[in-house]
Amino acid sequence: MEILRGTALSKYLLEKYARNPKGWNFTIGPAAKDNFFDALVSGPEENWQLKIDSIFKPNPAVLGAQVDSRSKKLPASLFPSYGYRKLDPEVVLKVLSEQEEGKSDDSLEKLIASLEPTTPVPGSSYAQGPFVLTNQKFLELSDNQKKLDDRLSSELRSLLREKYIGYG
Repeated sequence: MEILRGTALSKYLLEKYARNPKGWNFTIGPAAKDNFFDALVSGPEENWQLKIDSIFKPNPAVLGAQVDSRSKKLPASLFPSYGYRKLDPEVVLKVLSEQEEGKSDDSLEKLIASLEPTTPVPGSSYAQGPFVLTNQKFLELSDNQKKLDDRLSSELRSLLREKYIGYG
């Protein structure tokens, strides 16, 4: 099972997303065993389990590996699917302005929810998400996912030791 890290992982997942931007979910929660964060990313073709050192810094260390299709993921109907939604800046400003002036009950959230996920292109404006951030640990992992979780944690600790000499 190949583990991807950082930009290689981001690039791979963005390419998969670009092929089919519908039906994606991105869930993040605290890790069950360590002080990292776990993420489950599911798309129409494959699922990924990620280990993130922190969600509180702009460029976290991230490792991930593909897991089988029976892996735990949230039911698609619970939340709008994850994705990039193209925003027209003029429409966004109009909605915000009307909402601020009390002329409309339409919200930016409703506008974004009404848009279909799309593949991003340079030079355009997009909303990205939703990310489902939970305080629940992913305890109901399969045996294979638990083994992968241990491996990702170990590799992330090694990566952080290389990067930060004084790291635990």
